[in-house]
Amino acid sequence: MRRTAAVLAALGLAATACNANLEARVDGALLPQATGTVAPGPGVTVVITPTEVPTVLPLSGTGNPPIVHPVKLAVDHKVPWRVVEQVLDRADDARQATVFLVGRRHRVAGFVLSDRLDLGPVLTVRAYVGGKFCVSPPGTDEAYCLESADKQHISALFARGVMDKAVRQYGITQARVVADPDLAWADLVRTVDGTRTCCQGMKVLVVRSRLTEAR
Repeated sequence: MRRTAAVLAALGLAATACNANLEARVDGALLPQATGTVAPGPGVTVVITPTEVPTVLPLSGTGNPPIVHPVKLAVDHKVPWRVVEQVLDRADDARQATVFLVGRRHRVAGFVLSDRLDLGPVLTVRAYVGGKFCVSPPGTDEAYCLESADKQHISALFARGVMDKAVRQYGITQARVVADPDLAWADLVRTVDGTRTCCQGMKVLVVRSRLTEAR
């Protein structure tokens, strides 16, 4: 009996260690995971959690004269998109560049939310609370939707698969992502990351507009 208990305890410790290796944190904020990452670079880090949201972003610069660096935003995975959007609006008003911090397993990496799109057709991706992800071609309201089994979170793997099929079918390698304002930050990151990494050369623009109805 004692031996069984010891084995179970060891397995529990091993599982905890494995989970820790898959997590990236910054000052209490658990970062969402992503594969399409960039180097975060220098700059001031600002932490955003469900209970801690900055009203003013600090200036980020080094040297004399100072070279201005993007403010690094470490957003907890549970923060809703509408809160992150408000912080981005403040940064835009202050003309401050930003880069997000995400996890690449246990390492902290940078994440670009939006690319500059080229002229030409664009797929529309809609991300909803409840694990629902929809893709539609230009010029139509018809959409192919996929909902996660748990109806809680969007899977980057599923998003990647749906986008791969859409790109092959329509020959369009640009997507505009429209997110439900109450969507968790981790779900938006998985949506953008899954869309961008589905196919070589895919570009993504996150549109800051509210979803008024589910489709």
